Amino acid sequence: MGNVLIVGDVHGNTAHALKLVQVAVDNGCSRVFAVGDFGAWEHMHSGRRYFDVVNKAARRAGVTVYFLDGNHDKSSLLHELYDEQRDAEGFLICRKQLRFAPRGHRWTWEDTTFAAFGGARSTDKGWRLAREARKEEQAAQRRRYGSGRHPKTAGMLWFPEEEMTDDELETLLAEQDSPVDILLTHDKPRASAPKFNRKNKAECFPNQDRVQRVVEQLRPALHFHGHLHFRYTESIPSGPDHWTRVEGLAADPAASHHPAYTVEQSWTVLQLPHAPAAYAAPAAG
Repeated sequence: MGNVLIVGDVHGNTAHALKLVQVAVDNGCSRVFAVGDFGAWEHMHSGRRYFDVVNKAARRAGVTVYFLDGNHDKSSLLHELYDEQRDAEGFLICRKQLRFAPRGHRWTWEDTTFAAFGGARSTDKGWRLAREARKEEQAAQRRRYGSGRHPKTAGMLWFPEEEMTDDELETLLAEQDSPVDILLTHDKPRASAPKFNRKNKAECFPNQDRVQRVVEQLRPALHFHGHLHFRYTESIPSGPDHWTRVEGLAADPAASHHPAYTVEQSWTVLQLPHAPAAYAAPAAG
């Protein structure tokens, strides 16, 4: 089935998504996997159109695009629309070539085991809620004056389900807590310390602690995440005599503002089957 192109936040950037499909083709990858903030906004016409365009490009390229949920993906709507439409591996089928990995989902590709845990905290939650409130105020005023159809705007920009809860995590780990080879999340583990960290804020720590718990429970050899819009590599301990290599991925060009950013930092090729022996503890000193 080929290798996997692992990609960072796409944010519904159609041009970038189409480029990623082509990068997958160029690198012999039959699958693309986005680690959250993919652009799941089907509550809006533009979001539905984005899904359609990506699906069409992926079909022509012979590629399947997978994604987990970031804090800016409306995952509750994905479950509402597609929970009853799952493929043989348990992914939700959003389009024929577009699949969603719900939190805690596990699967195997090329004798390599994977787990996905989406979700993160939005540091701009206050701004998003305030903007929703302003838009609703304006829409309500137009409705009072009978100036056409203006639907309510709550839930358009901020999604209450954006973070894993402690109870959700405990339930998911209780169902299955055996180790995996590859862990895919949106948020970073608390123990990693990239030089550029947009989310080094107290309100972000609870969800990072949850991801850290997942790392220590599942002990992956390799862990990919997005959310920071910054490319880095770091090894962290994930148990006695066990290390996990963390790969943080950058985002689409419109969202990545680090001065050293290049678009190539927003993806990496994962060769399958995975060879965990290739990742060792960092050298002393």
